[in-house]
Amino acid sequence: MIYIFGATIIYTFIKQKNQLLREKRNLFLYLLLSIIGMSLGIIYIMNPYLPSIAMLMEKYMK
Repeated sequence: MIYIFGATIIYTFIKQKNQLLREKRNLFLYLLLSIIGMSLGIIYIMNPYLPSIAMLMEKYMK
């Protein structure tokens, strides 16, 4: 699944290259969200039984 996500990121960058490079804010946001998504995927591959963010929030908000 992470390979599909990585390929989708590259495909999207190629298709939207002009728009992303025209505005630096769009490029920064695209890179930030891509890095977050890839890191979450890698964390999931390393430990799929790790509690989700929602579960942790629910535990500490009670």
